[in-house]
Amino acid sequence: MRSEKRTPRQIALYLAVGASTALLELLLFEGLYLFVGVDVFWANVCAVVVATAANFALNGTVTFKGASNVLRSAVLYCALFILNTLFSSSVIAVLVGWGAPEYLAKLSTMVCIVAWNYFLYRKVIFV
Repeated sequence: MRSEKRTPRQIALYLAVGASTALLELLLFEGLYLFVGVDVFWANVCAVVVATAANFALNGTVTFKGASNVLRSAVLYCALFILNTLFSSSVIAVLVGWGAPEYLAKLSTMVCIVAWNYFLYRKVIFV
């Protein structure tokens, strides 16, 4: 079992990994949407897929090292990924449809996902 003393370090690593992959996701989303002309829903799906692969690799090897079953972690991570993607893509599409700027819609869903992902990574996925 992990020591609770590692929690501040894990949070810092989680936030660093998350910030870098969130930036990757946001830049890819904006690039696909604004410069390539991909529909907002599919631009988000593509951006999330790329950023999630990077996030899984970094969180699994750097932040939450020592998962006892990598295959189990990968399956749970993919399930969470699907739920997060459906949530964010749907909410972004609705908010943009209501006239919200796409970057604010995207950022708002990212904040929600960051909050629940830390708990789920630490307590369920990377154990």
